[in-house]
Amino acid sequence: MLTTIAAEGLGQWTAARATAIAAELPDAPAASFRKVVEHLQAGVWPTPETTAVSWKEVLAASPSEEEAGNDEHTTPEDRLSDLTAPVVRIVQLREFYVHDREQLLRAAHAQGFEPAPETERSDYDQEDLVGAVMHLADPLDSVPGAGTIAEQSSAKWLRVDDGDEVIDWSAQPIKESFHSGFRLRRGPDPVHTKEAVWGTVPDFAKLFPLTDCDCDKEECPDCESWTLTPRTADILHSALSMMADEAYDDMENGDRPVTGMDDAWMFFGALPRFTWKMPVGWRRLMARTCDDLAGDLEAGHQPHPRCLAEEVVLMLALKNEAQAHWEMVQDRDDEAHEALPKHRDDYDWDFCLEILFEDHDVMLLFDPRFDGVEDPDSELNRLQAMGDMRPQGWFNTFAGKDQRDPDRGFRC
Repeated sequence: MLTTIAAEGLGQWTAARATAIAAELPDAPAASFRKVVEHLQAGVWPTPETTAVSWKEVLAASPSEEEAGNDEHTTPEDRLSDLTAPVVRIVQLREFYVHDREQLLRAAHAQGFEPAPETERSDYDQEDLVGAVMHLADPLDSVPGAGTIAEQSSAKWLRVDDGDEVIDWSAQPIKESFHSGFRLRRGPDPVHTKEAVWGTVPDFAKLFPLTDCDCDKEECPDCESWTLTPRTADILHSALSMMADEAYDDMENGDRPVTGMDDAWMFFGALPRFTWKMPVGWRRLMARTCDDLAGDLEAGHQPHPRCLAEEVVLMLALKNEAQAHWEMVQDRDDEAHEALPKHRDDYDWDFCLEILFEDHDVMLLFDPRFDGVEDPDSELNRLQAMGDMRPQGWFNTFAGKDQRDPDRGFRC
């Protein structure tokens, strides 16, 4: 209880619990307990010399991460088979019952919490309570003698209307659904792996089955029609997941504008120049867009873009990242990929662009010759009837397309 008061302050629930605890103690310990609560509430602690020391001074005197044994700077980026020391994975599932909303939000703001932009908040969580809980529950402590290879977390508001249930009463195994589809985040030069948090790898041979037709008929629908093959889906999925890794890593740069020659940007430097000054909230939505398209493939669906942001991401994946990732797979002789069935449509990225997109106006955004075409008032935009392609509207769902779940959350 004292630790809770020190970290979060004295809210309605903690005040009631402190009163109950004091009532159960003998007189002398109760008096000491009440005095300690007063000191914690005031934010000072008397030293033996009776001088008041603030909590900031106490924290300033605490050992630094380096002094505490933080070895993060020595963490390797090798594959598991290349490492000689043990690697320990810890996956945590924590559910919090928010009994005092005001106290929680006050504590989160006191620790530097900044709510998500209003456009990212759900109708029932306008205060970004989920983000506040996540901010306070984030395990930031270093482990002496061990360096962090990967960190990841996500959170959601459990709602009866959505079919959710707390773990003790859940009909489905939480282990199978928690964090499904998310990828491990690596260092600044990520080494991507298709292994999800719980160790499941999409079986693209089953998700995108090939027909068994091998006839020689000139007009056979099974032979003539294009298909998204397991190998194409696997490479495209890996490319999109890597792009998501890079985009989330770019979040560390905050609102700082992108510069063309800055190596600190792995994903956002590839976007059109007019997006380079967009705030971190917008960038976070773009990072989630990469995961959305990768999630389509994990569900066995062709990744048809539903908004302009998805067109931008998928175009980058098909024009640049997929080919580069295929070359990486060839260089390291990926046995899992090579085990997938072969097909004549494998790795046909240009045909993917033709089939998956309704039009290719998005390509003009990347061409310096057409600077300003994103503005609906520009001459070329009006001539092509392109509409408003400015970044503020990139996440508006196209007419006729299903909107994605607004409560699907983010990686972190």
